[in-house]
Amino acid sequence: MQKSAFFVVMLFIISPVYASEIILGMSNALTGPTKNLGLQLKLGSELYFNKHNKSEYGKKNPIRIISYDDGYEPNKTVKNTKELLEKQSIFALFGYVGTPTSKAIIPMLEQQKSIYFAPYTGAEFLRTPHRNEFFNIRASYYNEAETQIKYFVDKLGLKNVALFIQADDFGLAASKGYIKALKERNITKVEQVRYKRNTIEIKDAVNKLIYENPEVIFCIGTYQPISELVHHLRGKNISSKIVTLSFAGAESLRTRLINEEEIYITSVIPDPEGSNLPIVKEYRTAMGNKKLSHESLEGYINAAVFSNIINNIQGNITKENFIKAAEATEIDVGGILLRFTKDNHQGLKNSYLNKITKNGLYPVDF
Repeated sequence: MQKSAFFVVMLFIISPVYASEIILGMSNALTGPTKNLGLQLKLGSELYFNKHNKSEYGKKNPIRIISYDDGYEPNKTVKNTKELLEKQSIFALFGYVGTPTSKAIIPMLEQQKSIYFAPYTGAEFLRTPHRNEFFNIRASYYNEAETQIKYFVDKLGLKNVALFIQADDFGLAASKGYIKALKERNITKVEQVRYKRNTIEIKDAVNKLIYENPEVIFCIGTYQPISELVHHLRGKNISSKIVTLSFAGAESLRTRLINEEEIYITSVIPDPEGSNLPIVKEYRTAMGNKKLSHESLEGYINAAVFSNIINNIQGNITKENFIKAAEATEIDVGGILLRFTKDNHQGLKNSYLNKITKNGLYPVDF
């Protein structure tokens, strides 16, 4: 008995103290026509977490992502999320891409009380009603729509407007923001055309827009169908100003355009190439020779915010303590300031209008 006890004591003394790994579950588009969004978001997130894991805090509590591909299809997102929640030791779900994909898993998230952190969507249903476990970093689609309409309607005086809409929960959620903002300005006649998600089947939509020839087209979609829209309209000498939400993917859209004339996009984070904020400089260093993008920078910022909260937890790392730490104080990640409160888990609230050019995005000041 004495030898056995001695062995147990010695084993306890010489055994290493293992770090408490924090595992995040991610489901987004890594293949298919929207893959650039998921791949870039994942890239930026992992770059920051790799940095975190080398720090003093990270060695104690390293963060790792388990990533599944859903191809931007809600049924696959449901399957992946079920797998992550039931078969993996997931602390939180992180960096999902899309409104329809997020919508599909809401019942599961509510039942499991899962932390849903920094999804790549501005959908209002993730913000209202408030849920303790949901944390949004990027500004809402309502905010982006308001920014766009302030410039094109209020400043330029354009009244003949149209909406080019992805026919799903994304299109529905975002179009409500546009309709609301336009109605407040007494614009109720709005041509609305739709296309099927994950396709470039836009012929009917294009024909309607050619017939209407609106002054400005507000787009709710991803980079492939929007670039096709531009190609077809410019080919028919339709010179409408074309404006899209940040979700489209700035760099993915720009590199597919043949004609950049009068194409605009809102952004919800700083310029990855031009900003001098410390977090952006740090991101550029981490990227090395990789191509910079708004999406990978957004992933980097999201990971920085998450890591900051983890580092500030008092006591054990639990979901409850994570929420308390997130709401406890203002968060500063390299010059980007966020504040979560008990009633509001919206991190950033501003969006910025940019003109797309061959050399990148040009800010529109107004």
